[in-house]
Formats: sequence, structure tokens, C-alpha cells
Amino acid sequence: MANVVSPIIIFLAIVIPLHSRFCVDDKKGFCKGHDIWGWCFHNKTSGKFDCDEANFCVGQETLKNKKNSGCFVRDNSTVCCCNDADGCNLGFIPVSPKYASGQSCYNSVEEPNEDARLFKPCDDPWCFAFLSADAEGGLTTVQRGCHSRKLVLHHMSLEEDKKHHNNSRWRDTEALASQPTCEDIAMDASTVNGTQSLCLDFQFDQDGTPRKGRLCCCRGSSKCNEKFLWADAGITKDELIQIQEERGNALGNGCQQITTLTISTLISSFAVLLSLL
Repeated sequence: MANVVSPIIIFLAIVIPLHSRFCVDDKKGFCKGHDIWGWCFHNKTSGKFDCDEANFCVGQETLKNKKNSGCFVRDNSTVCCCNDADGCNLGFIPVSPKYASGQSCYNSVEEPNEDARLFKPCDDPWCFAFLSADAEGGLTTVQRGCHSRKLVLHHMSLEEDKKHHNNSRWRDTEALASQPTCEDIAMDASTVNGTQSLCLDFQFDQDGTPRKGRLCCCRGSSKCNEKFLWADAGITKDELIQIQEERGNALGNGCQQITTLTISTLISSFAVLLSLL
């Protein structure tokens, strides 16, 4: 008898590659899971946001086969899961305990010779301000808002445009999305009055015109991105690369010290064991 391929298998083979669940990731800015079984995750105690990398959400019986959103208390931590919308784990920031991680961000667009357009404040692990002007000087355009949210929207638009060729909104945020993440830029910045902040200076082209840009990131206090200007503390991309290299070396040395300590402990323990024989 000839083999018959199940219609369900055919359906999944067609659908599975076509859909993604975009979530906020506290390290990468955004991550991409699967739309059918993908979950967005947030640990309000540790501040972790990701695409359920540890499979906590997918392992909860009460959530299986459902579009759902909710938080659980596990091992003295409040952990939250959702799969009802792209970037839905941002919605847990103002849920009790409120702003245990993340903060409210100032949300505006400031164009030269125009009144600033103000929008409803948004919640995010990182607030940002993106300043840009002609490389030779000129008036400045500023976007302020929620960095992770902006990255999620950018990549949603980009993916839709790749599939259907009907969404070019990602082009408006390409210069912002192509920069290092706020986590990379400001994670080592000193904390002043409860707030970490730092700016990255860079060059880019916009429609063939050389532009200078500045991406400022902050976390720790509400609307910390409201006042960023060109005069605030900043670093270049070369300086950021050096910081990242030093960060990597420090991590490597730390791991080496731990390994050495572990080996020394095992040797000592083995020597004690031999003395007892």
C-alpha cells in the first residue's frame, strides 16, 4: 500500500517556517521563537527577558496549547510567560512587583523646525535617544523611546517585508537597529543616582548622505532618556570594541581562576582521602 502523508504534516511543513514569535531579550534586544509553540519569558527577580530559553513556560501544564499570559512564583522568584502577542513580555514590567526591572521611558520624535511629537511613555529594560544630523553639521533629529520595543517592531517589519514586500517601515529604524545593543553599550557604565547611562557615537549614510549619529542608552530611573544631547558622555565604536575585549578578557580570567580553584580543591580532597586509606 502506498504511503499517505498526513494533511497535518503537510500543513505544519508549510506553516512552521513562515511564522515567528518576536520577544524582548535583555541581552540582545530582541529574540525570535516560533509562533505556534513559542513563549516570551520574563523573570522579574533577575531581570531576565528572553524567548523561554530555559523552557520554563513550555513546561507549564496550565499553559499548554493555550494563548495565555501570566506570572508564577517559583523559588522566591516571580516568573512570567506570554504568547499572545509579539514583544508581550514587555507587558510584565509594570506588573507587581512593579518596575523590579525596567522603567518607563520618554517617548517622542523631535524634527528640526517642527513641534516635538510626544507619545505615551513606554516600559522597557533600556530607554534610548537616537540623535542624528548631517556629518558636516546642521540641525538635529532626535528619537526617544524604548530600545527593545523599537528593535522588536523593526524586525517584525523587516520580516514582513521580506515575505510579502509590503512593509518598508523598517527602513526608518535601520540606522538605529544596526548599532550595538544598549546592553553592549552601557552595561559597564557607572551608576549615578541609581541610573546607568552612556552614548555611542558613529557615522552612517542616509540616502547617500553622510550622517553622524549618537545612540544614548540608560536604565534605572523613569524617563532617564528625556534630556540626552550631543554634549553628554559618549564613546566611539573603537572604544566600545576595546571595552568589549577587556570585558571578555576579564570573563576569561574569571573562568580560569574558577577552574584552577576547582582543580586545587579536587587535588586537596583526593590527598585527604588517600591519607584516610
